[in-house]
Amino acid sequence: MSEYEIESSGDELIDEEWITQIEQEEKEYNSFYKEENETIELVYIYINKENKIYYVKKDMVVLENKILDKTKLLFLLKNNKKYNNKQHKLISILQYNIDLSPQELSLYLKNEENFNFLSIKSNLTDLKWDDTINLFKDMNSLHIIYYEESKSKKGNTKKIYIRNNAKLKRRKSRKKLT
Repeated sequence: MSEYEIESSGDELIDEEWITQIEQEEKEYNSFYKEENETIELVYIYINKENKIYYVKKDMVVLENKILDKTKLLFLLKNNKKYNNKQHKLISILQYNIDLSPQELSLYLKNEENFNFLSIKSNLTDLKWDDTINLFKDMNSLHIIYYEESKSKKGNTKKIYIRNNAKLKRRKSRKKLT
């Protein structure tokens, strides 16, 4: 071997030590970097006729490219519509996504009032979750609120007659006899 090859291999050792040292220092801060959301928690909340929560069901769902697509969402909504042999109607869909950047973290810890991570979804579309700091990934969720439907007999309508208290005046026509 020549002298040049020996010196270059020695430089590579120094470079590798430097890289491993930085990686070890960065391990402490890995939980503060943004990462892609792979899964989210679904929370189904069932409310009875007295406006009281009587059951909460939790489930995990896998996201595809940070998105819960519309067809999968519709499938989940329809499958969880019935609980305890009672039909429920969908009231609201709430998406909770903490999308703080690492630079905003200290500001958030000082004053939580300026940040709002909850959004109300008014129509059924694909739901996207933004990248989240690894420390907060478990808090991202989708809350689906159902209300118990009343059992009404469909098809039976009752006729309602509106009448005035006074007697109805009807025009009478007389047939003239000649």
